[in-house]
Amino acid sequence: MIVKFLYTSGSNGHFPAVGYSTGKVDKNKGELMKSANFGPLQGFGQLRPQDYKNYLKMVSATNKAVKKPQLHVAISGEGKSYDKHELTEIATQWLEKMGYGKQPYLIIFHKDTRNNHVHIVSTRVDKHGKKISDSYEQIKGQQRMNIVMGLDEKHNANADVAKALVYQFATKAQFMMILEARGYSLKEEDGNLIVIKFGKRQGEVGLNAIEEKLKNYAPDANRKFQLKAFFCKYAAAYDTGIDKKHGVYTSAFAACLKEKFGIELVFHASGDKPPYGYTVIDHAEKQVFKGGEIMALKELLAIERSGSLPKEEPAFAEDYRQRQVDNVFTDARRDYYAAILKATLYNYPDLIQGLQHQGLTISRQGDGFYLGDACAGVYMDTADLLDEKDYNYMVEQFGQYAEIDAEVHRQHVYIPEPYIAPDVDDEAINGRNRRRKRMARTNHR
Repeated sequence: MIVKFLYTSGSNGHFPAVGYSTGKVDKNKGELMKSANFGPLQGFGQLRPQDYKNYLKMVSATNKAVKKPQLHVAISGEGKSYDKHELTEIATQWLEKMGYGKQPYLIIFHKDTRNNHVHIVSTRVDKHGKKISDSYEQIKGQQRMNIVMGLDEKHNANADVAKALVYQFATKAQFMMILEARGYSLKEEDGNLIVIKFGKRQGEVGLNAIEEKLKNYAPDANRKFQLKAFFCKYAAAYDTGIDKKHGVYTSAFAACLKEKFGIELVFHASGDKPPYGYTVIDHAEKQVFKGGEIMALKELLAIERSGSLPKEEPAFAEDYRQRQVDNVFTDARRDYYAAILKATLYNYPDLIQGLQHQGLTISRQGDGFYLGDACAGVYMDTADLLDEKDYNYMVEQFGQYAEIDAEVHRQHVYIPEPYIAPDVDDEAINGRNRRRKRMARTNHR
């Protein structure tokens, strides 16, 4: 559960967050879940946003020294894992832990983003004119939320460190990035990496443990090849343009990889300059790669977006021929495509459906059958990928599809669309005009 304090507005006691949050209700994108401690206002019927603002202003006015009394917080769960009622209860408990339980406050549920969340609006001035402490409230806010959610911060940190040590990584910096992706910060001290979160030391990991892990590093060439295929395919469907959001560089393409495949891209930049490189954290296979090992950043950004998954790229055939001449396919790649091809043969209702799902093609060249992956620029003789039994079964499946396809085209008979007469009344079609059809033509204009 994420707690985010919003400081962009609310100076001089204007409370614009009330209008922002309740405005979503008017657009059917939100719902006012709870209003509490508004004194006499609670006895009235439906209240306007301005009524809430006026009350919050009145309470805040008892301490003129507080220049920014508005408290505006968003509490967000992951996806739709918490409904509006659960989020409201969590927000209520959190307000109690933060010292706002007796303050006038609103809780508004918003459903217009991928993650369900609620907005809280209150005032930092209590009804006695005393300011509620806002020192380190970002850190305290998350700590209090962890208490509400029953989370043990140190236990979770130790568990995350143990998980990070399972990954394959080539440098200490890559190991650190695994933990930083989980929201930790780290610093080196006395032969250890100190693990910090919520402003507190949560645990540590010995540098010797990391060094031992580095000795056993073994790059997975087959996985690199798979990742390049993912990049090529999905970069054509999702925008690779990099933007900075909430202080972090990302893109629609990066978001897609993380959501669909558990592949996280961490972009590296100097100051406000555009990113110069990136790291790939493959959570699915527990590996970390330099981005350049998969695809150079410049190459990734240059892939044209088609809006759909690509079928074939302009340089595809030329690249195929060059690969045939160079004979550059490794055993790992052959094993990979052999496994994929067998899956299309036996794990789908038919060969064509399997090929389409995998983004592959099979074409016949003379007496041979060739497997194509346009995205990765691969063209391989299926005889090199399958044993005799599987190869014969593939040829049989391919032949059946070709026969069915030819039969459909041969039997297709063109049937013209029915002609529908203009909208003329029945008398004009069957009555007076038919009786007079042999009479001299008369101009009635």
